[in-house]
Amino acid sequence: MYDYHIILDFEMNPVDKKNNEVYKLLRNEIIEMGAVKVSSEGKIVDKFSCMIKPEYNRKVVNYITRLTGIKTIDLTDGKSFSEAVDDLKRWIGDGKIRVYSWSDSDLIQLKAECMYKEIEFPQIMNDWQDFQITYPEIMGIKGEKALMSLEKAAEWYGVSVDKKKVHRALYDAQITTELVIPVLTGEYEKQRLLIKKYSVKNKNEEIRLSSSLSELCSNIFNENITDQGYSTRLEKYA
Repeated sequence: MYDYHIILDFEMNPVDKKNNEVYKLLRNEIIEMGAVKVSSEGKIVDKFSCMIKPEYNRKVVNYITRLTGIKTIDLTDGKSFSEAVDDLKRWIGDGKIRVYSWSDSDLIQLKAECMYKEIEFPQIMNDWQDFQITYPEIMGIKGEKALMSLEKAAEWYGVSVDKKKVHRALYDAQITTELVIPVLTGEYEKQRLLIKKYSVKNKNEEIRLSSSLSELCSNIFNENITDQGYSTRLEKYA
């Protein structure tokens, strides 16, 4: 059993190509960290957010600003990467934990950046799960719908998403948390049954959903996943 489940997300900015030697080994730097701490009972107990000043690009590039809304001035008083990692480690605390992120890009980036900047990777974060892969498997989703963006997955399963807030670290971590909690509590079983009920077979006999579950089920998922009162847990994840 895990003491806590840590759901996190990072936003990144590319290294300036003028730093040629750096760019060969480290393409991006983390500029924002966001995380949610969930208890073994599936309850949100704390949140973490941190802005980080990059070392190898003096400004946030335009397409990152358009994507995230983060501007260069927002990072002026940001912490160093080393300070941010230490703060995150202290915030996580002791005990047995599992980390979740939507895709493995955050884990890859954290390890690469720690290695390049000669910072020890937090050993407490070794148990890391790519929920973009795991969640569709748990829910029985196959075919082209199996690998979705976080925004699509949230909308598909009935989680309300504010499009103006996506691609910010803490907000994306919170949306991912709305998908993780039903798995921890066992409530995902109801969701999976609804998926099976409203799925159809195409010509190749591949199971696909006929439309958004939030539309089909009148937002029943949104009501379920925001109710954290369930005590049944899936032992594999608890």
